[in-house]
Amino acid sequence: MTLNRLLKAATKGTVRLALYAGCLVAAVLVTVVIVFAVQARVRLPDLQPWHRIELNAEFRAGRAEAPKTFADYLALENRLFEEVRARVIDNPAMASHDAVSRYNPNSVPAQLALGERYNRSYELVPSEVRGAVLLVHGLTDSPYSMRSLADLFFARGFYVLVLRLPGHGTVPAGLLKVRWEDWYAAVELAARHAAQRAGAKPFYAGGYSTGAPLLALLSVRGLDDATLPRPQRLFFISAAIGVSRFAALANIASTLSFLPYFEQAKWLDVLPEYDPYKYNSFPVNAANQIYRLTGELQRALSAAGERGRLNAMPRVLAFQSVIDATVTAADVVQQFFLLLRGPGHELVAFDVNRTNNWIGLVAPGPREAFERIRSAPALPFALAVVANRSPGAREVVMYSRPAGRTEMRVEPLALDWPREVFSLGHVALPFPADDPVYGLQPGTGGPRAWPIGSLTVRGEPGAIRLPLGMFGRLRSNPFFPVIRSKIGDAVDADLAH
Repeated sequence: MTLNRLLKAATKGTVRLALYAGCLVAAVLVTVVIVFAVQARVRLPDLQPWHRIELNAEFRAGRAEAPKTFADYLALENRLFEEVRARVIDNPAMASHDAVSRYNPNSVPAQLALGERYNRSYELVPSEVRGAVLLVHGLTDSPYSMRSLADLFFARGFYVLVLRLPGHGTVPAGLLKVRWEDWYAAVELAARHAAQRAGAKPFYAGGYSTGAPLLALLSVRGLDDATLPRPQRLFFISAAIGVSRFAALANIASTLSFLPYFEQAKWLDVLPEYDPYKYNSFPVNAANQIYRLTGELQRALSAAGERGRLNAMPRVLAFQSVIDATVTAADVVQQFFLLLRGPGHELVAFDVNRTNNWIGLVAPGPREAFERIRSAPALPFALAVVANRSPGAREVVMYSRPAGRTEMRVEPLALDWPREVFSLGHVALPFPADDPVYGLQPGTGGPRAWPIGSLTVRGEPGAIRLPLGMFGRLRSNPFFPVIRSKIGDAVDADLAH
């Protein structure tokens, strides 16, 4: 056989192999799409009006009529909530009849959701402005999740702007078509306004969950764009960095959702909406957008690192639970903190409960995570871990070490693990234990109490329309004084100088 014939035969074999592999991949994807659509149709309940309605007055980046100032953003937001009331709440054909639904006009959740300011962007303006801060909530959340931080900064004389991200605070369907670019454009607009209010005084930004990568991206882009506002400090809680690639796969799997019979395939969860400040239902697009946002942040960080620009990043103080069902502390370290350069960065991690009575029930991964953190080599950022003083004690202390050092300093905190609490988690960190909605021991003050964070539900699975695990997840932070103290000390130090 000549060389020419050998090459032709090899080429044909390669083409056949590529076609076979392509057909196999296509068959797998088609199977995934069909299975996902069918299981969504079978597993999820019927969609309600608030899962379908498209609101006309929502902010969309790039539109010719999109707001150019924060005042315009607030005006559009007012029209948005008037639309929610007219088309859903006050419309008998659309409103819910469930006694605890936020879309039943006579329910407590509805009165909180519409009667209080916490689903909307809001400002706190002191008599004398000593600085300004922009606070940004997380995915499916609302400005309510930043309420305690807002009060902390306001008490120190800061102008506070708490932003509502597009798609939030209204109906879960608001997240069906939203893009991360809409969130980022709103953050940039709000940051310009807050920085202007700060003037020559300190300007900070704080983000919870999705709010953190949005603010990190703004800061990275600001390293080379002098027209962007640049915070002096960033405060992150449960930063959503390093989200699973399952989000992208779910977006592919939902391909058949355009068919009315398979419209549930647009959703990962469809649940009763009894929470006045957070959606319980979760659309596929929301997961896909946070995945795309974190990918954009990683590309921006990598490019800035190659140019040697990350040493100019604002100082970052971040708080993270060692066990987090959304983002791990390892992701935050490897994909963010280890990329930063320059002084002043600190990560505060909250360990699992290692009291003897409970430690045997804690999964091995979280049990080992603290030891890996504590035994890590010298790091370029300061590290603090809130953990049991000893294996047999409910009392917690703070183990801390400066950047570049390995020896741990132990600081007493006068705080204990609450009984029957194994760990903190993603949704718990920004809320104090006495929060009137999410607190373990809900207190007074703030909005009218709707104590879902302290609700204990026991019964047989299937007895209620919600997974019992939703009530087992901790919704508030018994160690919130650590966050309050750490942020307060940082702000006070800046103001003193």
